[in-house]
Amino acid sequence: MKNKTYLKASLREIIYSKGRFISIVLIILLGTLLYVGIKATGPILNHSASQFVDQQELSNLQIISTGGLTKADEKLAEDISGAEVESGHQLFYADSDKNQVVKLYSYDQRNQQNQLIVKSGHLPKKADEIVLDEKARKEGYRLNQTYKIDQPDQLKRKSFKIVGFVQSPMYISTEERGLSNVGNGNVDFFAYVPESNFSNEIKSVIYVRFSNVDGKETYGKAYEKKMEQNIDKVEKLFADRPQERAAEIKDTAEKELLPRKAEVTENLAKVDAGQKELDQAKAQLEQQAAVMPAGNPQLQQAQAELAAQQKELSSNREKLMDAQQKISDSEKEISELKTPSYSYDQRSDNPGFQEYGDLSDRIAAIANVFPVFFFFIAALITFTTMTRMVEENRREIGTLKALGYSRFEISIKYIIYALSAATIGIVLGSVIGVNTLPRLVFELSSDRYNFPGVKAFYLSRPIIQATIAFLFASLGAAMLVLMRELHEKPSVLLQPKAPKPGKRIFLERITPIWSRMSFNSKVSYRNLFRYKSRMIMAVIGIAGCSALMVAGVGLKDSLGSVGEKQFGPIIDYDAIVTLKDQPDKATVETIFSENKKLVSELPMMNQTIELKQKGQANQKLTMMVPENRQKFKDYLHLKNQGEPFNLSNEGAVITQKLAELFDLKKGDRLKVYDDDQQTFEVKISAITDNYLGNFLYLSKEYYQQVRRKDFIVNSYLLKSKKLTDSEENELSRKLLSTDQVTNTSFVSTQIETQENSMDNLDGIVWIFVVLSGLLAFIVLYNLTNINVSERVRELSTIKVLGFYDREVTSYIFRENFVFTILGILFGYGLGIVLTKFILDQASMETITFPLVIRSGAYLSSGGLTILFSVIVMVATHFRLRRINMIDALKSNE
Repeated sequence: MKNKTYLKASLREIIYSKGRFISIVLIILLGTLLYVGIKATGPILNHSASQFVDQQELSNLQIISTGGLTKADEKLAEDISGAEVESGHQLFYADSDKNQVVKLYSYDQRNQQNQLIVKSGHLPKKADEIVLDEKARKEGYRLNQTYKIDQPDQLKRKSFKIVGFVQSPMYISTEERGLSNVGNGNVDFFAYVPESNFSNEIKSVIYVRFSNVDGKETYGKAYEKKMEQNIDKVEKLFADRPQERAAEIKDTAEKELLPRKAEVTENLAKVDAGQKELDQAKAQLEQQAAVMPAGNPQLQQAQAELAAQQKELSSNREKLMDAQQKISDSEKEISELKTPSYSYDQRSDNPGFQEYGDLSDRIAAIANVFPVFFFFIAALITFTTMTRMVEENRREIGTLKALGYSRFEISIKYIIYALSAATIGIVLGSVIGVNTLPRLVFELSSDRYNFPGVKAFYLSRPIIQATIAFLFASLGAAMLVLMRELHEKPSVLLQPKAPKPGKRIFLERITPIWSRMSFNSKVSYRNLFRYKSRMIMAVIGIAGCSALMVAGVGLKDSLGSVGEKQFGPIIDYDAIVTLKDQPDKATVETIFSENKKLVSELPMMNQTIELKQKGQANQKLTMMVPENRQKFKDYLHLKNQGEPFNLSNEGAVITQKLAELFDLKKGDRLKVYDDDQQTFEVKISAITDNYLGNFLYLSKEYYQQVRRKDFIVNSYLLKSKKLTDSEENELSRKLLSTDQVTNTSFVSTQIETQENSMDNLDGIVWIFVVLSGLLAFIVLYNLTNINVSERVRELSTIKVLGFYDREVTSYIFRENFVFTILGILFGYGLGIVLTKFILDQASMETITFPLVIRSGAYLSSGGLTILFSVIVMVATHFRLRRINMIDALKSNE
């Protein structure tokens, strides 16, 4: 009966102190929600994407060759253990009338890989049917329209009927469709036509799926590791194919050329024989003309016939000589034919695929810092609240102890209280966090990706971590104080703790200020320093919440400033034009000179190189070598910690991220691998600021010195006036039409891509800001509630002494205001450190995030904290008006 009554009393404690109980639950809920929810967001996003692409049988690898792929290539691929192999055609088609570039694929309903998702209509059933990318709807295409493709050398027909609009797992981005080597250089959308329409037996691509990666997360480390092994096997298997394919192409070309060559030779022999006969006929006619009178009609007719025959023979000879020259040129081209290159594209090379993975990686990186700090603040406040709660109940504990209750029986009440609050908070936080945050993040970026949605699941590790932390913060805090209190004798516990003695504070020594302060103000400031632990805990709690809000907005500022810091302050050109091998530069430069919006150009040699170091992943980067290093500074501004410098002939310049990854400094020597895996060494003369990509810069003279090779121009940097999208497309189209250019990349496109990439994180950042603000409000309420609960007797005393309600509220408000201002100021400093730490964690191998926190972050953080403090004090004012002074001041019995 005794225990039953005590159990009821324990449950009533929750009802009597429902404000404190709810605040503890909410703090635990918020901490768990953000920690568990954000920790689960990256894995859930990745798993949902992985599930989608596996369901659509997205190929793990695409084998592509510049020389096309034959049955021999397919057979070789089929020899790979556990590989499922399919082949197909793909080509770029430029519609000059509409200024559109389409990537055309062959469709075979027997194929299983890269299954299309029909959004409307149906897949092709007849040879004259075509399906278009869902994105083509924006271009005005509709079902049952006629679509024309004028590609007579590769397709058997020109006109097709649009029977459907589809999505492809190869294009998970709603906008990005990759680059092309025709038209304006950018693919607008893709299309599929039945394979029977392609006239060439040589295929363009081989799709491969590996059984050893089935069930593995496509963005996971296990998948990446296994795919590296698979690609190594494929590369070894295809190691001899480039040379074999080159020989096949030459052999086929020579066989095709041989009959033509024989025919031309034979016809030339016939022409020679005909000329010989004609010469003999001319000689006979001259002999007859010597004995015949001039003007003889028969003689004139014979001479005219011979002249006509001569003209015909000469014409035939000229045509045959032209044909012979063409054959000779073809033979020369065949002899100089370059060995085809084979490339092995993974899923990450598909448009938009890596961007989505980067989004999850950045969320995961931020989740390692921001929620943990949030979590720490929530746990700290929970710990403080539970500690104060037990300390407030000293008299009750003493009474129970005097009545004969055991230590365990007394503890039951606080165990129930702490476990109830922790359980409700952890369960609700986990359920809400896992089921809302991943979905919210996905919805905020869903307009950029073709995924049907996300499927939430629970990760045990963050839930277990949250449970342990909050059980310690709630139950652990209660038990720690109880252990101390229960060791005291009942007589000691029944007596209230002696108030801390007042002390002379530092402010009192500043007489000009202290003498001008009111009595109430003096009391408030003495109380601040009299109860230092209360002040420190309040300042830490407010500073933590303020720092979270600064970091949240600061993250948005910093992530959005990558492009702003890179394009303009560092990269100051507007486009890169990439040339084909052995180009006619004069043709390209003519187009530059004709375009009035182009200001200048700089010839360059750009190459993709690789750095290798034990214990560090191989890094691919761009090596840029300008023809004129003095002019280079007008196109790219080299800076070290903001201080500009120029490219020298004494060594190479590397970007800061590379220096960090490979632990490099000025004066070190660096081994570099080119495309052919040939090595050369460079001395690092300087390290330059950079935020996007990895680069190695060399002067022309230093390049020739270390490589002992000629400098060959293969690209141009362009500076221009502001170009519209249509003007960029037109310039790109003109350059590609020269057949001397492979691609034109505009900086404006890079800026847009970067902004879109960072926009994906806006949603997650705003979630942090909103939840941080909510936590700040609850923390302020909780700390004020504790402050008032601890000082009910003190506040009742000053009310009895004649203080008005407004003065009593001001008595507390002054202290809270000081706590709030100090917390905000400390929070600003802590927010800067926190933001910097998160950015360091979130930075990637090719991206460095600058620390940029604009004034709005400080204003919003400080403003919201002060607003919450005012709201809490208004609520506190009404509570103080209802204090029962008689109950609070009655003596201990």
